[in-house]
Amino acid sequence: MEAVNNQKPQTAIAALDLPPAPLSVSGIEPDLNNANVAAHLMDDDVVRGRLLGVNAAAADVVLSAAPSDARVSIPFDKLRYLIFLDRLPVNTGQHPIMQHSRSVVSPTRSQHFQVVFRDDKRLTGETCGSLVDQVGLHLFRTIDAGYINRIFIPHQVVASHHIGPKIGQALQQQHLASKADIDLAATRQESLRARRIGEYFTDNDMLSTDALRKLLDHQANYLHEKSDSQKKIGDLLVAEGLISEKELAFALKAQQSDRNRKLGSIVEEMGVASAKDIHKVLAGKLGVPFVSLKNIEIDSSIFDELPMEIARHHGVFPLFKYRGRLVIAMEDPSNTEAVSLVRFITGQNVELVVTTKEDLDWAFNRYYATDEESLIAAEKEMQNALSVDAEDVERKELHAAQRLSMEKPIVRLVHDLITQAIRMKASDIHVRPADNEVALLYRINGTLIPHKTFSKSLLAGVVSRIKIMGSMNIAERRLPQDGRTRITDRDGVVDLRISVIPTVAGESVVMRLLNARVGLRSINELGLADSDQESLTNMLNHNHGMLLVTGPTGSGKSTTLYAAIKEMMLKNLNIITVENPVEYHVEGIEQIQVGTVPGYTFARALRHILRHDPDVIMVGEIRDEETGKIAVESALTGHLVLSTLHTNSAASTVTRMLEMGIEPYLVSATLLGILAQRLVRTNCEQCMEEEALDPAIRKTLGIGSEEVFFAGKGCELCNDTGYAGRMAVYELLPMTPKLRALILPGVGIDIIHQAALEEGMSSLTANALTQARLRKISLAEVY
Repeated sequence: MEAVNNQKPQTAIAALDLPPAPLSVSGIEPDLNNANVAAHLMDDDVVRGRLLGVNAAAADVVLSAAPSDARVSIPFDKLRYLIFLDRLPVNTGQHPIMQHSRSVVSPTRSQHFQVVFRDDKRLTGETCGSLVDQVGLHLFRTIDAGYINRIFIPHQVVASHHIGPKIGQALQQQHLASKADIDLAATRQESLRARRIGEYFTDNDMLSTDALRKLLDHQANYLHEKSDSQKKIGDLLVAEGLISEKELAFALKAQQSDRNRKLGSIVEEMGVASAKDIHKVLAGKLGVPFVSLKNIEIDSSIFDELPMEIARHHGVFPLFKYRGRLVIAMEDPSNTEAVSLVRFITGQNVELVVTTKEDLDWAFNRYYATDEESLIAAEKEMQNALSVDAEDVERKELHAAQRLSMEKPIVRLVHDLITQAIRMKASDIHVRPADNEVALLYRINGTLIPHKTFSKSLLAGVVSRIKIMGSMNIAERRLPQDGRTRITDRDGVVDLRISVIPTVAGESVVMRLLNARVGLRSINELGLADSDQESLTNMLNHNHGMLLVTGPTGSGKSTTLYAAIKEMMLKNLNIITVENPVEYHVEGIEQIQVGTVPGYTFARALRHILRHDPDVIMVGEIRDEETGKIAVESALTGHLVLSTLHTNSAASTVTRMLEMGIEPYLVSATLLGILAQRLVRTNCEQCMEEEALDPAIRKTLGIGSEEVFFAGKGCELCNDTGYAGRMAVYELLPMTPKLRALILPGVGIDIIHQAALEEGMSSLTANALTQARLRKISLAEVY
């Protein structure tokens, strides 16, 4: 594919005179310009993006390709077909027969089509309308009883095509079967089709409880044999246009290395299809409804019939009883062992619906809170433990804590509070003692959210249990301690860094959650402006020098560094990282964790790495002069070095390196650029409203009174915080000759910052303001 120049392309309608959709909402066709499309290429690759134009004269299609919005031109002879992804709902009212050129379109007619491509591959389906013109074939493919979508196929790739009546109509026209026979066969056919994903219910994830009950009634009338049930999930994903043949082959190859991984999970991690779309296809394959649990009214009275441990462990969530059946939601309905277990425990016939892992986690966190029985039982155990005879109070309390930490209620309580934090996507867990109770808080999207409180009498047992998990000394309660552990949650591994400090109210605990198996972001996903992304990519293409990412703790520096590493992994380089701890586990690079034994520091590890023939070295953090000097020397001797510093801005990074004792000429010779970043909380789109602002904030930021900004009000979906995730704001300082000349002993931060702005750098505040004007963040976050 070749990049497209910036000339304004012809629009799709003007270039091809595309016919209006035969069936649409209120008879109104959406504008095809900027429509979401998927271009399926002859080499089986897929390009997704927005349609900018279809140029009949130049015989090409112009897209703004996702996710970078790069303009690409696809010649007709490289394009297998173009699908408009926005599905057009059928207008249930009367719609006149539409005639357009050589097309005849009727809401009551549906014809079979088959297109044979030059490479003998085929595209088949049902169409309620078609057009053949001088450029290609235009089809309005029937998706199900309620939706159609548009497909364009250029002539250059077509070997042959046929559009004709259904087989039953052909038999009747040739007097080979009676109308009664055809009607009976059609009825049986529709009975089977009503259970398939594209033909009845699974495309609608907004089902209400009443609608779900109606579907269950409808489902009970049909057999469970389905034509899709024998098809593999990967083939169905390709058939639905969610992934390409190449992407499927890549996912299958990845699955060969770990047969326990589901193909859908691999595809989701690849980022080519969403969990919702994958589960819709899975639901269609198995012939069960797909639902969003947030739209279902849950009958909490049935929770007593299915214990929390079993429900969580097997990923099964009970919804309600209906006509003598227990309706349960599962992420993986093919898990027959879990279904049989639920049927055995509850004594109920079970009816399945499919949902996503995200919805399951949301439901568990809302309806299956930490087991209150665990709290009551644990408190009772503590009282029993305190009744033992001991020589003094301190020994009595220690003995009680040791005993209690091993009791099942405390073990369950600690396990529940950790797993709930993981599923709520918390970054930290705080166990904060007060005079009469203990508060449990989760940090989600950078905000501490109170989760619950429990009795102060349980604190000793909970802290002791956490200390045991982190390999700490449970007898030491007067000094701070640090520990770490690892737990397995479903299919993932989560590392915990634990800090325990004594306070006047008791020992306080903070646990940081590090999911070492999360998917890495790419450079395109960091949210950089096009010019800054180009500048950063240019720095990464150097074979020597140093790139620094700066910011406070928890500002996403490691995520940015690993995005850079992901970019360089494409060039077959020897990449070695030195970290404490290793926050992401990545195949294809060598990762070293320092601090595992006394004296094994960043500096010591770096000395050995230089003899290991590296091309790229990533140092987790430059903490001292020794590490800084070795990193600079590595950059001077033909290595690309990536690292982080704790500074407040890009300009202050230069002065910080000079303060460490690194010679100015070394900094000037090696530094390629500095990326300073912060994480800000993004607005919840469900409850976003106009932001009320203090005039002082507008004055400080230089914002006029006429500008309107938005902030989240707080709703159930965002835990009443008003925020739904975080994003990075940044300033990128590429080193230029003018800036290198300023790197001298005693140079001021303001001088470097002003020079960087003159060289084209956009400041942190300016970048954050841009995001606020796009309604992504509130002005309060900028302030």
